Amino acid sequence: MRSFWLFRSDIKALEYYHEFKDLQIFKSKCHDYYLLLPLWLLQNNYFDEVIIWRLTKHDRPDIIFNINGKQFIQRWVRNFNQTYDYPSPEISFWRGGFQCYDEVTKVKPKNFGLKLYLGSGKRIKSQWGGKYDMYLMESEEDLKTNKGSIPFYKTASPEIFKPIKTTKDWHFCWPCNFTQINYKGQAFLMDVIGSCPHLKRMKFVHCGNKPEVGEQMAKERGLKNIHFMGWVDREKLNEILNRSFFGLNMSNQNDGCPRVSTEILMSGTPLIIRDTARLLPFFKQKGVIECNAKTTMIRLRDSIKSIDRFMENAEEARNTICSFENVNKKNYELWKKI
Repeated sequence: MRSFWLFRSDIKALEYYHEFKDLQIFKSKCHDYYLLLPLWLLQNNYFDEVIIWRLTKHDRPDIIFNINGKQFIQRWVRNFNQTYDYPSPEISFWRGGFQCYDEVTKVKPKNFGLKLYLGSGKRIKSQWGGKYDMYLMESEEDLKTNKGSIPFYKTASPEIFKPIKTTKDWHFCWPCNFTQINYKGQAFLMDVIGSCPHLKRMKFVHCGNKPEVGEQMAKERGLKNIHFMGWVDREKLNEILNRSFFGLNMSNQNDGCPRVSTEILMSGTPLIIRDTARLLPFFKQKGVIECNAKTTMIRLRDSIKSIDRFMENAEEARNTICSFENVNKKNYELWKKI
């Protein structure tokens, strides 16, 4: 049996998508690409079984989706060493880069088949001596500084992020959380807006938690043109993106690879991205406007003048570069060459 294992962080709390016991609801509601990718691989006969391993403090029953005689299993264990009792997979994928991963791979590295590691932040590579066959990277900079690694291509759920017909109410949609104020470039963008009279007349909408923090930062800079909507679910975010001419990612180098970049593109909305935000050049071919500390004001100010061209490019990017099927195939083809 060809099996694929995904180790999805050491967070023990249930995610919202664990509420879904129906396959179609799960596919239409789950935004997590790391779960949707192995589901797609199973449905397209690359594997005969998928197991998503999660830690728990309490016994929980498996959530199992049956697909053409094959199983997609979400399974909870108290310790990942419990996986030793199961037949080894063809591929194991480790997302997040936690110490508990390293501990089990050091003890029985052969128990996990081809071991793919996708870390983030300070854990971009193993910090506790884990044994992996390949490190995956989400940006060109990380590939250059980590020799021998390969790219990991990430996109967004086509069930959630998609073009819809609606009016345009805002010039720019800015999705980010204020709990991550050291990563997302909030002060940077507000300073740029505040320094340009033209931008101070444009309409920005922010989607994310802690809106009161953003409101206070805007007040300190005399900005009255940012509407802080607060946290929204991803279906609502897709609507807001479609009601905006552009989506923004102003993350700095301390951030991982924000999923919002491909969520914006998959919604059919052009992306304006700061050069410090992690994103593979592959995704920047169409529908993306890159800016830096010196050019952000100009890019924001002048982007509206060429909106039709950028919208066409964003649509092409969604259908080709960011296509869910194309990105999944691209990842799998890379893994098979290892």
